[in-house]
Amino acid sequence: MTCLYTDVEERIVTNKGTVKLETERLILKRFVLDDANAMFYNWASDPEVTKYLMWPPHDSVEVSRKVLTDWIREYDKPDYYQWGIVIKNSATLIGSIGVVGQNQKAQMVHIGYCIGRDWWHKGYTSEALSRLVRFFFEDVGVNRIESRHDPRNPNSGRVMQKAGLLYEGTSCESDWNNQGICDAANYAILVKDYSRTEKMEVSIIPFETKYRDDMLFCFLAAKDAMSRYAPEQWSKPALKDDLLDIANNYLDRGDVFYLAVDEHDRVAGMVGTQTVSPTELWLKRLFIKPEFKGKGIGSKLLSEVEKYALTKGVTTIHTRYAHWYREAALFYPAKGFIEGHSDKDYLRHMIKTI
Repeated sequence: MTCLYTDVEERIVTNKGTVKLETERLILKRFVLDDANAMFYNWASDPEVTKYLMWPPHDSVEVSRKVLTDWIREYDKPDYYQWGIVIKNSATLIGSIGVVGQNQKAQMVHIGYCIGRDWWHKGYTSEALSRLVRFFFEDVGVNRIESRHDPRNPNSGRVMQKAGLLYEGTSCESDWNNQGICDAANYAILVKDYSRTEKMEVSIIPFETKYRDDMLFCFLAAKDAMSRYAPEQWSKPALKDDLLDIANNYLDRGDVFYLAVDEHDRVAGMVGTQTVSPTELWLKRLFIKPEFKGKGIGSKLLSEVEKYALTKGVTTIHTRYAHWYREAALFYPAKGFIEGHSDKDYLRHMIKTI
């Protein structure tokens, strides 16, 4: 794989720690000491499971308990990530997945995993890895996710491919495991490649009354997600007033309110505009539902606003956001906005000339 270096826009990494995650079939959770028996009997004592790993099979439940004790001790650290993989419908703990290496300056995490032999070839590992890819790109904000495997264990490579990681080449005799010194097949995915493959089709339409409740839910969900990054005084108490403002006032005073509607006729995102002079327009209420972020919806909404602005003779678009809102801090500069003067030090005023 040939890499062409380009300037990389630095992302804002916000470590979340080992938070509970879910997929269609799985729960990814923190380990507890009571998991020692399941860990030992379901995977850690099996030499076939550990054949291409760097740690030997456990010879007793006490060894598993000691490992878990060490992991649990680290859970207070926001940059520590180690999950147990649990099947939802049976509550069975079948393996582990987590970060085995990271580089904060490079905004990279390296992920390792293993599951018990009884659950091989059922898609569980790739399902768990795919969920971590989404978590680290969309919630933590890393730029690169990587993993590697011994080429004699090709099934591990297929897990990586199913999760979207791309093969970058094999490093000869660069690694070691329970079989001794070995080659390493390297896989990785960058956030720009993830975003490109995760786009979804939406229709951009002006506001219609039938979408009012769904639009308000979209706004509420987006603001609730934003509050995770906000200082205490910016969190949920303001939501009620914001919702009333949209419901009672905004739709009447905005020039146009666009909705992004998916194939199931659900509101996935929204944006409002307000013209303040013959040549100036403000973006108001640009929000995407959290589960639809990273799929190009914000870009499509902004494009529709720019087309609308041109029909009105508008040459300058303004917006502003709180300094702690990391998604906005990445989105607007990437779309050609530059920072303008703000009369409040906790807000960033962004301007784009069209």
